[in-house]
Amino acid sequence: METNLNELLIVIPDKESAYSLFADGIYTAKRFQKDSGNSIFSFPNMAAVFLFYTYPKLRVASLIRNTPGAAALPGLSKKVSLLFSVYSSRVDKLKRAIGYLNKNACGAYHFSDDFYLRLFYVLQKRGKLNYPALTEIAQKSINKGNA
Repeated sequence: METNLNELLIVIPDKESAYSLFADGIYTAKRFQKDSGNSIFSFPNMAAVFLFYTYPKLRVASLIRNTPGAAALPGLSKKVSLLFSVYSSRVDKLKRAIGYLNKNACGAYHFSDDFYLRLFYVLQKRGKLNYPALTEIAQKSINKGNA
């Protein structure tokens, strides 16, 4: 698989790894390595990617942007910019938010970092996901042309 320096490779480990990983975003290529059982996804420069890690006693979801940064996360080919991370029940709220944005907005992967910061605050509120608030911040971002 040919890659350029700006691309991010994410290796999804096989079942025998200490963690499982699911990467959600718009990738440019994917391949399967028969010898290791790993799947490798390639993401373009500036791509927003949601990463869902499951460890034996911990669930964490992180939103990264494929730009130079300080975050060195498992399964990633290089350091990237970490926009936010959520844990436990907030992981489920994030999954619902992504599904909602994919169905009711322009998708969950095309927004600016400002939108994602606002999304993080919506996720931090106690209780169920606030769909009206999510709709409002998505609409404001789309109207500003930040999506």
